[in-house]
Amino acid sequence: MKFMKLIYFCTIMLGCGAALDANNQTPDVSTIHQGDKLPFKVQIEQADFSLPNGIHSGVFAVYKGKWLFLAGRTNGLHGFTDTPDNFPPSQQNRTIYVVDPNSGTVHSRLLTDPESGLDQQQIDTLSVTSPQFYQTKSTLYITGGYGYDNINATYGTKDTLTAINIRGLMHWVLNPSAGETAARHIRQISDPLFQATGGVMVQVGKLPTLLIFGQNFAGYYLDNSDGDYLQQVRRFRIIDDGVHLSFKDKGSKPAGQDPNYRRRDLSIVPCIKSVWDLPIPYYVALSGVFTLTGGAWTVPVLITANGRPSMASPLDPNTFKQGMNNYICPSVGLFSKHRNDMYTVLFGGISYEYFHNGVFQTDSELPFINQVTTIRIDKHGKFTQYLMDSEYPVILSTQSNPGNQLLFGAGAFFIEAEGLPMHNNGVIKMDELGKSPILLGYIVGGIQSTKHNTDTTSDSAASPYIFKVTLEK
Repeated sequence: MKFMKLIYFCTIMLGCGAALDANNQTPDVSTIHQGDKLPFKVQIEQADFSLPNGIHSGVFAVYKGKWLFLAGRTNGLHGFTDTPDNFPPSQQNRTIYVVDPNSGTVHSRLLTDPESGLDQQQIDTLSVTSPQFYQTKSTLYITGGYGYDNINATYGTKDTLTAINIRGLMHWVLNPSAGETAARHIRQISDPLFQATGGVMVQVGKLPTLLIFGQNFAGYYLDNSDGDYLQQVRRFRIIDDGVHLSFKDKGSKPAGQDPNYRRRDLSIVPCIKSVWDLPIPYYVALSGVFTLTGGAWTVPVLITANGRPSMASPLDPNTFKQGMNNYICPSVGLFSKHRNDMYTVLFGGISYEYFHNGVFQTDSELPFINQVTTIRIDKHGKFTQYLMDSEYPVILSTQSNPGNQLLFGAGAFFIEAEGLPMHNNGVIKMDELGKSPILLGYIVGGIQSTKHNTDTTSDSAASPYIFKVTLEK
């Protein structure tokens, strides 16, 4: 996303193909349909509790109904100047939060607490921006992320794999024993394999861990600067007995870099398809940034649970080309075995297209939006995107640009509600949900922007808001 005013603008009627933009992967995008054609709708409402401070682009885990947050940033959209202060170290999040959504209570403790037992290097690796992470049972695994190195006074992408005992770290925040440290619950190793930021990390069953796309960015982030994109899926097996942490490289897919996978800051979502009546897990990398010409990617990439990526031909007129919710945003997946349809709901964020005054409009500067879409994949593998009638609730800015409606979703978390029937990769079993309305989960944090296209860093901030998402069949 560039830090400029709108320079490209066009409109199209609902149901028509979008106008051309040569910077994107494809010059046009697919038709977006009305959401009333889907068998459900979603509703977003503000929760009755919030974070004490905003946070975005970090990591989270869930243990026995409580949420754990760390890393990320406490300011809004980063700067785009030619000075070395676009990612101020002072606004790296160094607070651990433990949230109980049932009581609405939030507890916190600093990584820099003298009783944390963490050295400066560990603090730096645990307060990065856009690391990759996933949870298996009571362990949270984190790789990479971009941030400041206080020892060497440099910026860069970390090469660290971190294993966090979620229960233990929560205990240190909530009710520590005498002499207990945070470091006791954190183990780390380093290897260039883990050096990535802006990608996604997943793992299914006993298959290898996948580190999907992203980049290795070195040095100060300056206007028009760029990193070394992974352009592949890195695969490795984490070996962890709770004491010793190691890994085994399982080889990347593809073995060499593929320019079609030059993507970061994107939603990579879990999906299910039914083959001979068996649920088969896989992943879809949706859109993301940036093409070599500074635009958005539009054609999704399918990734098997074992890490093999593939992409349909952008030249095929039948290939789906994503127009909305192109940047990383909260998402939730639902699979209907009865319909043999996969649905992924995307909540706000940053988008090439948006709907305004009865028409779709496009903006090559990728503005912030509050709109929600659902991408449906049918039994034949055909993608279709639908505009839902729900949006984030109206909350007006009281600080920068007072009176402007806040725009949410970019870099936010989606946390599923407890007790939902789910497949092993996190997709909800839609047919087994109870009576409507059904609490699907919560959207937490992210960037809140006071403008669709920002002019200064003060136009946006880290969001402390929490939203409840419900589904009605």
